[in-house]
Amino acid sequence: MGKSYHMCLDVRGALTNWSDRNFRGVFTHDDGRKMTPAEAKSNLLDELSKGHEVIPCGKCDNFDFSGEGCLGHDA
Repeated sequence: MGKSYHMCLDVRGALTNWSDRNFRGVFTHDDGRKMTPAEAKSNLLDELSKGHEVIPCGKCDNFDFSGEGCLGHDA
């Protein structure tokens, strides 16, 4: 059997390369409200301060925030 992997976002890459337009509608608050670009950037800076180089795009229970990302799931 193979493995499947979740996508992840390079936090520093998004902060460095994305314009405000790229951030619009991508991130949401826990209650479902969309974050403004400034709110999204602030949250990504918080992730970096925690040592999280990458974050999952969705739910993943086998994730390495230090840069490896999803470590895989049996398919």
